[in-house]
Amino acid sequence: MAIKKPEKWEAWEFENSKMRKSLPEDLIPAKVGDAEEEAFFGFLLTLAMIFNDFKGLIVLNDTFKDVYKFEPSEINEHSGEYAGIQVQLLKLLYATVYEALVFIRESKKIYDSRRVQGLLQQTSANNQLVWEMLNKIANGEPTNDSRFDQFNDLREFLVKARNNVGFHYQTRKELIAGYRKFFVDGIANVAEDARRWAYRSTSATNFNSSRYYYADAALQGYYVNLFGDEKLAQQRTDETFSLVNLIVFAVSDLLLRRHASLPNR
Repeated sequence: MAIKKPEKWEAWEFENSKMRKSLPEDLIPAKVGDAEEEAFFGFLLTLAMIFNDFKGLIVLNDTFKDVYKFEPSEINEHSGEYAGIQVQLLKLLYATVYEALVFIRESKKIYDSRRVQGLLQQTSANNQLVWEMLNKIANGEPTNDSRFDQFNDLREFLVKARNNVGFHYQTRKELIAGYRKFFVDGIANVAEDARRWAYRSTSATNFNSSRYYYADAALQGYYVNLFGDEKLAQQRTDETFSLVNLIVFAVSDLLLRRHASLPNR
């Protein structure tokens, strides 16, 4: 692979909490139940997957920053790969937020059900408020409620996410506009030299040493256009991972209440 590895390397280990266990049928019965039961089990299982997706992306982002050095002023293959993967991780996080909001919108009936609401009532007041806000945003309902003022940054981001951020494969016009934003107009925190050329590293025989840096630049320009200007885009980038923690803890709180009701094994 096109990675400069150190001469000595000690592999890291994950340090998760102690493993707990349940019989598979404690979580989801072996036999298919009625539609409402199946929807309830599916809702909670999908929330667990959403939690894992966010957790994995945050771990990858933090590990990536710990392992690779980055000098913003340098224009070379390493800095291009670093900046590209960084915006790629951000894209995956935004896309996961988008998909989570789609899931919440499509799960409104089961969310409003007695079983889910019973679990929600056992969670903290703060997490109940996060859940209420997420559902309003996911369903396009007004959030001009003073109770949500403490989440103003998150609320603004989620509305943008609900409406605009996915995987970008179907947003060709917006990507072209982002490309022009980066290379023609310029971005405040990007050096002039970085947009003088549309860079790439290509090899006909080595996938690992190739990258089209100009596509990463287009995505960076897209986010600047999306959030309004360079300052807001950078602010949103800096805050995204911490803002997502609110969602993660709200999801986790609900799942913990579910697990607390299961038999001890």
